[in-house]
Amino acid sequence: MAENEDAFLDEDEGIIELEDEEGNVTRFEFVDRTEINGVVYYALIPADYDEEEGAAEFVVLKETEIDGESMLATIDDDAEYNEVGEVFLQRFSELPELDVEDLEKLDGVEE
Repeated sequence: MAENEDAFLDEDEGIIELEDEEGNVTRFEFVDRTEINGVVYYALIPADYDEEEGAAEFVVLKETEIDGESMLATIDDDAEYNEVGEVFLQRFSELPELDVEDLEKLDGVEE
């Protein structure tokens, strides 16, 4: 991906469309967001991944401001990318996993 991509977020679907410098648009699903040392980072997965093929690899982008406009950009520094990726992996590992029985129990809950 190119540096400094334009981002469009469809909040209803949790989909972010990124346009690179060559005009190519790629759709990603928002997974998580965190702030580290004053910088906001996003974890995204390709919107077209197939869940049956297993877990999708996630992409980490950081929020930058150019000419007063927020943009998402790739992280060029390997150490920074690895550090942020580890933070997201830790956060993901702490999420509870729901199985089919848990989902069925939730469907039976009345409000």
